[in-house]
Amino acid sequence: MTTQKHLSAELSQEDLLAAIQATAATHSPVTLEGADPDKFAEISGYLSRCGYQCIGQTDQPLSHQFVPLEAGKQRIVVTATNDNFHFLRPVMELMREQGHHVQELSGTSLTQQSLLNALRHCDVAWFEWGDGAIIAASQLPKYCRMVCRIHRYELYGEAFLQANWDNIDEVVLVSQAMKKRFVSLIGKKLPAHLKVTVLANLTEHAPVTQSAIRRNPFHIACVARFAPQKNLIMLLPILQALVKQNSRYKLFIAGRVEDQCLFDSFTQLVAIYGLSRNVVICGTIAAEEMASWYADKSFLLSTSYNESQGMGVFEAMLAGLKPVAFHAPGGLSEYLPKRYLFTSLEDAVARVLEGNTSPELYIQEAQTLLRQQELPEGYQALWQPVSSSTPLFSIVIPCYNRERFLLPAVSSALNQRDSHFEVVVVDDGSTDGSLATIESLNDRRLRIVRKAHTNAPDTRNRCIEEAKGEYLVWLDSDDLLHANALTHYRTLLQRNPQTDVISCAMETLAGEKRFFSLFNYAPANWLPQIAHGNFIANPGCCVRRSLYAKVGSYDPTYLRAHDYEFWSRAVGVARIAFTAQCNIAYRLHDDNLTGMGKPMDATYEYRIFEAILKRYRSAALFPDKSRQEIDAFVQTRRDALVAACDLDNIIIVLDATTVSIDTLIEQIQHLGAQQDKQFHLLVVSDKALPFASLPVLIADSPEPAILRQYASDTFPQRYCRLFTADPGMPIHPLTIADLKHALLHDSPIAMGLHRLPL
Repeated sequence: MTTQKHLSAELSQEDLLAAIQATAATHSPVTLEGADPDKFAEISGYLSRCGYQCIGQTDQPLSHQFVPLEAGKQRIVVTATNDNFHFLRPVMELMREQGHHVQELSGTSLTQQSLLNALRHCDVAWFEWGDGAIIAASQLPKYCRMVCRIHRYELYGEAFLQANWDNIDEVVLVSQAMKKRFVSLIGKKLPAHLKVTVLANLTEHAPVTQSAIRRNPFHIACVARFAPQKNLIMLLPILQALVKQNSRYKLFIAGRVEDQCLFDSFTQLVAIYGLSRNVVICGTIAAEEMASWYADKSFLLSTSYNESQGMGVFEAMLAGLKPVAFHAPGGLSEYLPKRYLFTSLEDAVARVLEGNTSPELYIQEAQTLLRQQELPEGYQALWQPVSSSTPLFSIVIPCYNRERFLLPAVSSALNQRDSHFEVVVVDDGSTDGSLATIESLNDRRLRIVRKAHTNAPDTRNRCIEEAKGEYLVWLDSDDLLHANALTHYRTLLQRNPQTDVISCAMETLAGEKRFFSLFNYAPANWLPQIAHGNFIANPGCCVRRSLYAKVGSYDPTYLRAHDYEFWSRAVGVARIAFTAQCNIAYRLHDDNLTGMGKPMDATYEYRIFEAILKRYRSAALFPDKSRQEIDAFVQTRRDALVAACDLDNIIIVLDATTVSIDTLIEQIQHLGAQQDKQFHLLVVSDKALPFASLPVLIADSPEPAILRQYASDTFPQRYCRLFTADPGMPIHPLTIADLKHALLHDSPIAMGLHRLPL
């Protein structure tokens, strides 16, 4: 038995690497203690290079569990309603035989958080039955491939309809009849991406070896619980007709009592039919005792009025019993030949009276009908990822002064479960130690490109130039990429090779978890949506590289919102898909360019909207809308964007430290005569001034840092623009109005006004 090794995230890098090397030599499982998301990305990278993969985590105390796992093998989590793994055991055995790591989750102690932790660190989650954990799991953020196998009885309840099938990748049923019912019940809510697969049960049932017990030609077996759908009352007239032919016929029933009323009625009818000496109720028989129970019997009689594959029938055939089964809907006829099915009592009686002269024949035929040699390939496709080595993915990471975050970001990229990708870091002339943090990463998949400092969109364009992949996956240098991201994208692209863009869901990194873009849509042209705003999440998105050649790269004049500006051009030609899989952990902090969580300059969005209106025909942007409706929308949207720009939060800063009081008063008078009075005036002075109605900031000079603090304190959660005015500049009544127009349209501002950087 291997001993669990414990590693602390607080160890120095040198000690940590030494401990990992020593542990890898013993192939022991590892518990990593106290690793936050950044440390987890970094340390799991070291463990991955030694052949380890994370299979789960606990939160109190925080720890992550790792096991040795060969390349290409999967981390599979399995759970079953009421811990009923009976039908799943052969499947789990196959998974393990193929070298995959299989973790059973018991429903008795399963919480939403423990389920989420398991899903976060597995490749495939298998849910047996459609009325249990799959319902909760499908409502959670998605991190892995999810497969659900539904059995017959769930299709006659409503529980499985509570699952969010948009988050489930594949549903498995055992018959075409079940598939037809499933599809009809889901109806119009059936997601286009959901694969509905029909696959026979894998079984542990094996041919029974010859028994010393002599087979009785008059003994009939029935394996069925006392439940309405088993239709056991039909047994009695069949047996009565057989007994009239020969009183030695005897029926043995094995199965638990689920419906006491049915059981009581059945036992009373046995007496009414005069069959008390011909019916034996055996109760529940243990699985390991079934072979000996079958040994003295010649027939298996099944009267169920709805049966899927009928594994009980095949179990009896493998013991040499002749099957005589009611031709019930549900799928049994898809597996059992017509010659063993009856539709009338007379048919059933006749088939029993024919006798069982060749038990070996039924044993051989059952093996052929069960097709157990063929099924493993079909099952393997449920959990084995796409094996194609094309396309090549380029994970591109633009970076500028991200010393704290770059190593975790790059580590998360290198930790991908997919095997055919490169990681390209383009550094925009960082002045901190960003690149020093990743210099020790000796990985042939990683390329580092250095350039002189320009800006964010220009750096993204350099990423595009450097990338070799057919598809680019964007990872900001302060975010983390989930390990399953590329595997998921490869699967989606194989399914829909015409896809140009895949936008994914995101979660926040710090504090209370928040999630964004949790929806699925097949690849389509989304042009009519773009006028409403940016709906494509850039972090973690997957983009066909040739799309940039087709519509142009990022516009360097858009220092922020350059992704939205690009999407506004790409959406006219691109096939864009959306996935609810949470591929990105997004970090919110003051240096984000996206504006999530803080006030930002929204004039970029205004200009993009105006460009959209010029670029596309109204009929394409607003299909099925009247001219009046279009005009009303445009005006409403334009007004909302102007309001979001916070142009009334312009602060004109007058420097009283270098001008005379007369010049200052003249400037104040000119500004007081503005037609547009929605702006703010601030006087900076190194001494007190007699201006009761004007704010005066006492300072030696109008230093930008001091002014930024003033704006933040005075106008919290508002985007402010600060301008200084030269003492001699001409100020006319439209100066402020002209300034707002220039800001909105990115045109030159009046001479003498100087914007202070924020």
